[in-house]
Amino acid sequence: MSQAVLHRFSSQQACNEALAATLSDCLEQALADSNSASLLLPGGSTPKGLLQCLQQRALPWSQVQISATDERWVAADAVQSNTQMLRLALPEAQLLEPRLADNAQASSVAWAQALQERLPFAASLLGMGDDGHVASLFAGMPGLAEGIDFAAQPSALVGLAPDEPRVRLSLNLAMLANTQWLGVLLFGESKGRMLERVLANDPTTQALPIYHLLWQAPRPVQVYWAP
Repeated sequence: MSQAVLHRFSSQQACNEALAATLSDCLEQALADSNSASLLLPGGSTPKGLLQCLQQRALPWSQVQISATDERWVAADAVQSNTQMLRLALPEAQLLEPRLADNAQASSVAWAQALQERLPFAASLLGMGDDGHVASLFAGMPGLAEGIDFAAQPSALVGLAPDEPRVRLSLNLAMLANTQWLGVLLFGESKGRMLERVLANDPTTQALPIYHLLWQAPRPVQVYWAP
């Protein structure tokens, strides 16, 4: 049975503001128990409005450690870089760069090792693509089975996207779910229809990473959607 909890909003702005408040609460709760808190955030275009809302939250960002859920294997300052987007949006936060070696495989290992010290995360927020991928876990890619196995060792892997830049770094679902709060942010009618099919247990969606996230995660997944 899916443990997903769906939060619907009439506008993206209302969704972003509500989600920013929730993430802030997660960070504040973590900081009440420790001198630091860790947060995973998605890349792509969807979270840009959310990042603007987070900028306005009065949080001790210097005590917050952030990293992307996944990264494109491009230059650190490339416009396609998720980490560069986070760096520009939240400059006061402690940012963990996934590119920690000169090749993707070695970087995935080093990135996972660095994140082990930050577990459990205060919050992990993912996005979802129109094709049902989450982070850089794509249906049919090599290594997907371990990437979506919640019983696997929390780690990172090299993903292969169907479009350029194809080589990606991605945390696996076991790592992403090692968190106090787990959520997904998605916008638009087409993604809303995909979400409805997944939550209805449509057999045609069962090979998709989003299906495994929403149906097999060890904790409820908070789904934030707006048109």
